[in-house]
Amino acid sequence: REGGGRGGGGGGGEVRLPGQDEPDSTYEFTSRDLLQAMQANARELKRTTQLLTRRDRAALAAGDDPSPSPDSREEEEEAAPEAAVRVRLPDGCMLQGRFGAEEAASALHVFVAETLQEGAPAFDLKTTVGSTHRGVIDPSQGGTLNSMGLAPRGIVNLRWRDDGRHGKDVVRLDTPQQPLDPN
Repeated sequence: REGGGRGGGGGGGEVRLPGQDEPDSTYEFTSRDLLQAMQANARELKRTTQLLTRRDRAALAAGDDPSPSPDSREEEEEAAPEAAVRVRLPDGCMLQGRFGAEEAASALHVFVAETLQEGAPAFDLKTTVGSTHRGVIDPSQGGTLNSMGLAPRGIVNLRWRDDGRHGKDVVRLDTPQQPLDPN
């Protein structure tokens, strides 16, 4: 039976009666269906495995992709009012802090020191390949997070000065932690 139902609304759909077989096209998985499924899986994976900023969590909840495009990343870097910096611990856990982009590197050191338990060993923070500053961040040298390439987002590695193997036991228990995705 063809038509739009009772009201003659011209919906153009088909009405199937019980017992009628569905055409094979009903069960076809189109490229659009695949794309939607992949996007839903990516959003769920991002929601459950990554540390996200408040803005990124809101974008994800709204169904948007919080990952910036390469063009928007360049625009953000030019006028970044804040910096979301992740600190990778030797055991793979990450700490994330939000700072003003023009804050001194010493603010990052203070943040990390405050997340560690009292009596934790001394540490150094070392920038990763993508930043403009290479090497150990010396808080006494000045420099802003923005000038080191850590705004709007950046990652630094924490290294224990005593070369000991310290795990989560040195991080305060009330600090949210999440293992680093190995992929």
